[in-house]
Amino acid sequence: MSFIIKYHVALPHFRISDKILHPRTGREVQHAVCYTDEDIITLAYQAAEQVVAPNIDAVLFATATPVFKGRYHASYLADLLGLPDGITALDLGTTNRAGTDALLLADALIASGRHQHILVVASDVRFPSIGKETATPFGHGAVAMLVSKDEGIAQITGAASFSEGLAEEFTYKEAPVEYDARFARVAGFMNNMTKVLAGLAPETIHRLILNSAYAKLLSTTLKKAGYNLEKQVAPDNLVAQCGYLGAAHCLLRLVYAIESPPGVSVLVDYNNGSNVISINVLKQAFPVLDMLNNHRPLTCYQDYLALRKQGKFDGKAYQSIEMFSSEMMQEREKNQFLQLKSFACKNCGTVYYLKSARCNHCKGTEFEAKQMAKTGTVYTLTSEHFFPASFPPTNMIVLDLDGGGRLTLQQTDDLYQDEQTEISIGDRVKLVLRKMMENDRKPNYFWKCVKL
Repeated sequence: MSFIIKYHVALPHFRISDKILHPRTGREVQHAVCYTDEDIITLAYQAAEQVVAPNIDAVLFATATPVFKGRYHASYLADLLGLPDGITALDLGTTNRAGTDALLLADALIASGRHQHILVVASDVRFPSIGKETATPFGHGAVAMLVSKDEGIAQITGAASFSEGLAEEFTYKEAPVEYDARFARVAGFMNNMTKVLAGLAPETIHRLILNSAYAKLLSTTLKKAGYNLEKQVAPDNLVAQCGYLGAAHCLLRLVYAIESPPGVSVLVDYNNGSNVISINVLKQAFPVLDMLNNHRPLTCYQDYLALRKQGKFDGKAYQSIEMFSSEMMQEREKNQFLQLKSFACKNCGTVYYLKSARCNHCKGTEFEAKQMAKTGTVYTLTSEHFFPASFPPTNMIVLDLDGGGRLTLQQTDDLYQDEQTEISIGDRVKLVLRKMMENDRKPNYFWKCVKL
């Protein structure tokens, strides 16, 4: 028996509508789109930092769009979060079903007694082909859930998987493969749903969540089985608000069920077979889906292309740059650089981001560890025209953090310079984890800031 005790969602600040992608479309569909310095790692961290706990003993990272090959995303994320070395850290991928694959595995590991508190993270960033955006319900985002043996918001009352040998569409040797639609959907999807629905009792279910592009094919079957399509079968309203989030989408729909009135929800996640997870919502949680309404729209297609680094702008091609970086220094100082663990003078309390031999204020030589805040006030700022960036100049902010400490950081999410984003001395800002360089050749995640 396991419980979801915490969860959080991370969505990029920017959205683009189908009307901008294709002016002739009449659909009111929004797509969450990453900024140039965002990827699955930054989104996963943004979601996970809100649910991380010191007793986590495993991390499961699900994605169908990896940024690394030959390196575990789960291990990298665990290190960013400051979790203990040697923790169980596993990646799950290949298909969009990876998010519920991770949740199934977490439930099984807790039931076995092997682990007690597991962080499940699903994050995906996939861009469609240029010119085909309106044919693909794409979106970018991440969901993090803390699954535990301790009682929480929702209880996972059942978890099962039903494999299917036939996949309607997939990639083979880097090329897309699509079988005959009418045959494949019957032999694949409908055949699999027969197995899934045989184990469900409509009278015990408040919400049935079908996560599949073929869900409409089940209408007649569900009616015959005794389901009330209007009251019991949950529509996918998230696609219109933020697009389809790949491996994270099914977990986001589960969050939607948790934030609905309490009751039993059954999630069926289909992709070359189905994962079936039933949850019983025990109590209302603090709503996080309100963030779906907190976004900035892109106003033209060229801005969208600039965010995804496509095309040539101002006569310059977007090129990767090799810049000096010291892996040894980054590893040695990661507690300060990434986890913001600073040093406070024991005598006067002055906070130093990097350890000093003596305090400049009182000349004291004894220091103690101090966790720095992620909010603060702008002390001063300047614009850097030399640093390579997608949208020069780069605004450099000198920030006095709440509780002490001073950092110099880049501003981000600053595609549009107006009253919403323009930062002045005295403004309040918060820290976000992003890529230091947007066109780098090595992973170099660091802190930037956005206006509160």
